[in-house]
Amino acid sequence: MKDSCVQVIQKRLLEWLTECAAAISGDLSGFPEEFHTTRFWGEVKTIESPLRFLKSVLDGLGSGDLSLLESIDHIGRNFGWDEERFSKWKVGIANLAGLRRWLPAFTHAHEYLSAAFPLGREKLDRLRETLLESTGDPHRLLQPELRNEFDEKFQEFKKNYIDSYFLLHEDALHVMSGPRKDELKVDSVGLRNLDLLSGLQYTDQSYLNRVKLLARWVQQNQCSLPLDQILGTYPRCYCNFNPCSHRQPESSTAQLNGIIQEGLEYFRRILRRCGHLIRLELETQPDADSVKQIMAVLNEGPMIPLKPASIKLLNRVIIKNRAEFISAIRKSAIR
Repeated sequence: MKDSCVQVIQKRLLEWLTECAAAISGDLSGFPEEFHTTRFWGEVKTIESPLRFLKSVLDGLGSGDLSLLESIDHIGRNFGWDEERFSKWKVGIANLAGLRRWLPAFTHAHEYLSAAFPLGREKLDRLRETLLESTGDPHRLLQPELRNEFDEKFQEFKKNYIDSYFLLHEDALHVMSGPRKDELKVDSVGLRNLDLLSGLQYTDQSYLNRVKLLARWVQQNQCSLPLDQILGTYPRCYCNFNPCSHRQPESSTAQLNGIIQEGLEYFRRILRRCGHLIRLELETQPDADSVKQIMAVLNEGPMIPLKPASIKLLNRVIIKNRAEFISAIRKSAIR
């Protein structure tokens, strides 16, 4: 063999050995704690043990203590001249090198999953648990296809988690801001009617007070932080919103609307119980608008926006027939 060919082959062998050594440089201390398992260390040892021997070949070849043929002979005997064994080891080197390059992505994913809240979404919460469980077998992540599968599942989880957390956060802490087209809105007409009806003599004010308290809480807990940006790197808003502690059977908006409807039904029950008295008064009223509004309250259909004049008229009837209305109010309270 010509000297020039020998030099070329020797140079390539040196480069390859150097590349192998650099690809898996470092030790287990450079891996996250999740990788500090006996099984993972066993897998790494099968890759690193031959490499220690090859480093001595690299040193000998580089210093001239070993010739090219001697170096090749040492390498061949180390693998028992078994080409399949040698190829498997090369795949192991590539896998370990790939794993080292992937570690920053794993670290982000593991920290994100660990800090994420269970959101009560069965499929999403199960996916989170599956991903966290998979980190309990870190030796499997030496396989590039399993790393790719982990990445795909994590991206699926992250996207759906961000969407779900964002909606829960906005619903709990952003109800009073301008809602999007697809969001439930506070029943402003119902709220106005409840506010006016709460001005009726002798009636219960607690419904309106509950609405005001909940609305005040919502306003005090508003959050204007750039949540979509925060959730890209961390699974919790910096305002410390925890959907687990805010878990409710309904959203804040739905709760507000529920209290409003409950209050309206309370007032309608009272007025209907004395409906015959109210209708007698309406027969002599020239104010057609007030008559129309009050009749909508007494009937079974939807209410229409009330005006202060209607409340004044109803209060006159209540005061005029005080005993009957107080009895109706007491019966409604017992119900």
